[in-house]
Amino acid sequence: MRIPAERPPTEMAEVTPEGDEQACADGVGRAILLDFDHTLFDTDRFFWVDLKSAFARFGVPDDAWEKSYEATWPSGYSLTKHLAELNRLGAMSEPATTRTMLAALDTAFSDLRPYLFPDVLEFLNTARRQGFDLILLSFGDPAWQSYKVRASGLAPYFQKIVYTATQEGKAELLDDLGQRYRELHAIDNNPADLDAMKARCPRLRTHLICRVEPSATLEANGGSRDRFREAARYLSVPSRLPHHRCTSLAEVPLSCPE
Repeated sequence: MRIPAERPPTEMAEVTPEGDEQACADGVGRAILLDFDHTLFDTDRFFWVDLKSAFARFGVPDDAWEKSYEATWPSGYSLTKHLAELNRLGAMSEPATTRTMLAALDTAFSDLRPYLFPDVLEFLNTARRQGFDLILLSFGDPAWQSYKVRASGLAPYFQKIVYTATQEGKAELLDDLGQRYRELHAIDNNPADLDAMKARCPRLRTHLICRVEPSATLEANGGSRDRFREAARYLSVPSRLPHHRCTSLAEVPLSCPE
């Protein structure tokens, strides 16, 4: 786990993986826009279960963890910001403890491939074989999101990767992408993001994916609650526009080229 260095605040960062061509710009291509957290990557298991447990082993109480996270998230989460907030709260007052923790996290979370949902790689490979360009649109701190994407091994699958620190950032990209592609899909777990994108590009084929296991919504104890802590919040977000609902990428229909 190479802790990403802090960057000056930016609203959006765009990355084109080396060796991949830019998406076609002639309006005849096909593309899939994919969200990262809770869509491709099991963020709750990584963050609220395993990373939180790693902090607890260094004596960080659950209430301090949650309070510091809630203070950090609105500006785009990063581990550096989270640690700074814990220091401000007095939950990690010893610099030596912080350094030891970072070294331990670097070892424990250098490979994030186990946090990919089981259907991800097969879906991405199938889409590429069928001629789709793959575009990753991810909300959050660009440095932190980039670390997760690289450590999960997904970067080479995408023709374009865009990190945005603004909630409206995904929809704004549709002005350009809607003109560049004949067929355009979007897969996301956030109904509000899909609503905004579809309102910007009405012909966009939207797929609302829910990775939350049904039994998890009935269990209220701490461990079960944390297992789908963030993903479950989107179950209460209303959807203004119709979207194809699914629980797996295997349920997303990819039409053959006409």
